[in-house]
Amino acid sequence: MKPFVWRIHPSLLEQNLKILGTDQGGEKIIKQKSRDFVFKIHRLSLSATHILKQEAISVGADLATPRDFILCKQSHYDCILLGSTSQIRRIIQKCQIQPFGLKEIANTLKTHLKSTLPDQPKLMAILNLTPDSFYEGSRFDPHQAINQIRSYIDLGIEIIDIGGASSRPQSELIDPQEELKRLKDLILLIEQNKLHNLATFSIDTYNPSVADFALSHGFRILNDILGFSNPDMIQVCSKYNAQAILMHSRGTPKTMQNLTNYTHLFAEIDAFFESKITQLREHRIENIILDIGFGFAKEVEHNLSLIQNLMHFKRFNLPLLVGASRKNTIGILTKQSIENRLSGTLALHQIALQNGADILRVHDVREHLDLLAIHQAMRKQW
Repeated sequence: MKPFVWRIHPSLLEQNLKILGTDQGGEKIIKQKSRDFVFKIHRLSLSATHILKQEAISVGADLATPRDFILCKQSHYDCILLGSTSQIRRIIQKCQIQPFGLKEIANTLKTHLKSTLPDQPKLMAILNLTPDSFYEGSRFDPHQAINQIRSYIDLGIEIIDIGGASSRPQSELIDPQEELKRLKDLILLIEQNKLHNLATFSIDTYNPSVADFALSHGFRILNDILGFSNPDMIQVCSKYNAQAILMHSRGTPKTMQNLTNYTHLFAEIDAFFESKITQLREHRIENIILDIGFGFAKEVEHNLSLIQNLMHFKRFNLPLLVGASRKNTIGILTKQSIENRLSGTLALHQIALQNGADILRVHDVREHLDLLAIHQAMRKQW
């Protein structure tokens, strides 16, 4: 098994040092060092750990190791690398010529140096034509939906995500003919009213025939909650040169809550994204948005860890979408019903923005516009 590197939020350094089991004296020294970047490295070979520690210290950074590392009894160790941007850059240069897999570690670290916070985060407004979406406030019939779309456009919303099939936990996959029956009139009304000129429309579907119909009538984004597991979805996306929202999940909405055991959450999501990005690009699909799949085949602790350490996924140099709006994790934490989860949603989405989210998929547009206004104001130099 190759070593795996993942970026964690600097605020989590202290608790991760305790989990790692570092020496208390060394922990005090480490906590005083610069930490623009903090990386956990899983299963680094003994030889590589020795070299990386020496290289890190030589540039003023550090590599935290378990207290029993000095005994050299194990073949592999978990460790934590921390340093400033310039220090990590120098470590990369030094490790490029080192053996024991350190060149690969350096190449991975290099992808993280490209990570930047988005200048202008966007909102994706949710609009459902389903009788069973988990949040009643997102359900519309076609004529109500047109008025709602105009309202979103008047508010300056750039992306509107429209779906005709519920993806709430335990929901069954819908027949594509039934899904298209729900969506067809609205798709045609959007086209007839030339609303594509005023906003970008996304089709939220896992059925290729529904995706084909929407994209053939002016929709420009394909949002597939099954992660393009159906090859026909890739073909449809390529056919229309649509933007792909690649979401991580397991199974289907019916089975996903039974598929929440991960050997290593970040490593498995990384591998999923790497494989699927390659597959999409082989079909000339370059315009890709990554979605961590908040709430899909994930427990509360998984969801929170993904939001806390969202910057890890900026290494792919693709926009990141987060959709936690009114979901069950927020209900569990706040003990609130779906109807009363707005404040919890806003709090969690604010943290997602601070940690690198480019797009928030939301039910409550006006309130999130206020959130964006405050977020952007706080990033300015007054």
